[in-house]
Amino acid sequence: MARLGRLAWQRRAPVEAEGFLERAVAGGGHATAWFDLGLLRQDTRKFGSAAEAYRRVLEMRPDAPEAAVNLGVVLQETGDIHGAMAAYSLAYGLSPSTFGVIAMALASAPSGRLWLDEEALRRLLAGGAPASGAKPLAVDTGR
Repeated sequence: MARLGRLAWQRRAPVEAEGFLERAVAGGGHATAWFDLGLLRQDTRKFGSAAEAYRRVLEMRPDAPEAAVNLGVVLQETGDIHGAMAAYSLAYGLSPSTFGVIAMALASAPSGRLWLDEEALRRLLAGGAPASGAKPLAVDTGR
């Protein structure tokens, strides 16, 4: 079913693809099918459902930084910046190479922020706090 879902998605048939992927994950499914369902729902702007799918991936594969980044993106899209930052922190902790993707997501989403201090953002993602007297962490991009 998951393969049929991916093929339907490639044909740009999102309703059909979602149906196949939902059947693929019924009763548990594999992490890859949940991830694909999350991507499809994210692309079709069903952010709450996409977040559920990414959370399922992380339950099955807690070492999946891509799912954590995408969870952060969809939570940020819904306005849950605290949840997004927690997901981004998880992703960064799993794979520091996600920093660029995270920084770009933070700057480009509707509730985006332009980070002025890259090291402060890295510390925040790693679970630390910004140093006192540091320059502003971020400014609202006005979206």
